[in-house]
Amino acid sequence: MKLTYKAVQDVLRKAGIVISKKGELHRINFFSGLENTAYYTTSLQEARDRGLAMTRGAGTLQASASAKPAETGRRRGSTSARLG
Repeated sequence: MKLTYKAVQDVLRKAGIVISKKGELHRINFFSGLENTAYYTTSLQEARDRGLAMTRGAGTLQASASAKPAETGRRRGSTSARLG
């Protein structure tokens, strides 16, 4: 089965990943993702595989992102406790 851009786009969209193409270069990223999470490739197969892999790792990324503010909050709290 030959992959088409439209078929890959549909699969990734359902998984929460957006794909765009400029020339021969495919860009995949999370919806509303920043540039630091974008992935570039010229292979449509690799774009599909990497996009699906990104969705499997999304839970880990969200968990680590939510852990950072909690750590920052504890540091502030401990600093305030020492000052007060």
